[in-house]
Amino acid sequence: MAIDREAFKIEPDDDDGLSVMSFARHLEEDSERKKNKAALEFEEMGGKYLKEINIKKSKKGLKQRKLIPYIIKHRGDIYDEEDLMSYSFEDVQDIYDELKIEKKPFVTKFFHFLFNID
Repeated sequence: MAIDREAFKIEPDDDDGLSVMSFARHLEEDSERKKNKAALEFEEMGGKYLKEINIKKSKKGLKQRKLIPYIIKHRGDIYDEEDLMSYSFEDVQDIYDELKIEKKPFVTKFFHFLFNID
């Protein structure tokens, strides 16, 4: 198949009212509109994601506040509330899990050892 190069030539034609310069201006304006639209979409999605992150942080903060009294009750000599609030949620959760394992009754620990249950 031969390509007809004459069909793709752009020649200024005063009869059509469309010149190369007006076509270039149209492309620039179209590009600018698309850039503005993309920037607006990025801004909207960024706001949405920031809101979601803040909601998750507040939920983790509430969970952390529920774990702290148990930790203070059993390890108040090591930790105080201010220190635990400065830790991340994951750190507080790890401390809580360790205390739960330590405070299990002997019988439960024995059966976990006997049957190799985690």
